[in-house]
Amino acid sequence: MSALRLRVLVPLALVALSAACTPTTPSPDPTGSAAPSGSTAPATTAPGATTEPGGPTAGASGALAIYYLANDRGDPKLVREFHKLPVGDGSPAARTRAAVTEMLDGRTAYDPDYASLWPASARVRGVSVSGDTVTVDLSGAAVNGEAGSFGANQAVQQLVWTATAASGKPAVRIHLDGRQVDELWGHVDTRDPQRRAPAVDVLLPVWLIDPQHGATVPRDFTLHVAGMVFEATMNYEIRKGTTVVKEGFITLSAGGPAQGEAKVPMSLTPGTYVIEVFDISENDSSRMFVDNHTVTVK
Repeated sequence: MSALRLRVLVPLALVALSAACTPTTPSPDPTGSAAPSGSTAPATTAPGATTEPGGPTAGASGALAIYYLANDRGDPKLVREFHKLPVGDGSPAARTRAAVTEMLDGRTAYDPDYASLWPASARVRGVSVSGDTVTVDLSGAAVNGEAGSFGANQAVQQLVWTATAASGKPAVRIHLDGRQVDELWGHVDTRDPQRRAPAVDVLLPVWLIDPQHGATVPRDFTLHVAGMVFEATMNYEIRKGTTVVKEGFITLSAGGPAQGEAKVPMSLTPGTYVIEVFDISENDSSRMFVDNHTVTVK
């Protein structure tokens, strides 16, 4: 990654959204964000209009929040995309099944920097909802040689955040092959229903929400970001090839450990760009918590 230019950055005029305190329940979903609506994402699973968690959608499809893991200086941290997926009858169980199925296969992420730590053999056998708990029954997930202790917990949180967003329920019980299990992979106690861990512990502190990776946007579009950063300030850079065409800093609606948001109007000429958002290390001025997406401006 290119070094940060050592010159004064001009703050952007922006539209700040209301602060979203560190969330531990699925409603609203972290950042309280709707699915991206100003861009067209790649392939046939491009996000469309959002619906409230657990609500039915017209045409038996819905924009679902799918959580993946991104490498944060060696540690996997949660990031999110919206995928438009078939949701059957639109029930919480059907939405959860669609979302978790998509999540288990990290290859479904639009951004190649995002992945899943679940074993490749993992599949959804069934989903049921009772009270405030959604039960996800998996097969092929009993062994996971890729995950250490932190990775195992993050993989479970990946499922929990995805399932709670899709179902609107705050608790997730994990079954394997039709049975309740006491632990996963020797690291995660699953005797009780799982809940979202505090966002500050599990999420990548900087998110580029929209445009999503691979999206096509008009010349005038909105850059939607979120973060849990010091003094509510994150940095951005937009590159066309190796040329930096825009850079600056963005003031969010709240500073860490709360998760703040901002929506920033942008104008670019047609072409392909990399939009990168990040924080700056106080220790060595390096970039950290990097999230970047390649987009096409038409």
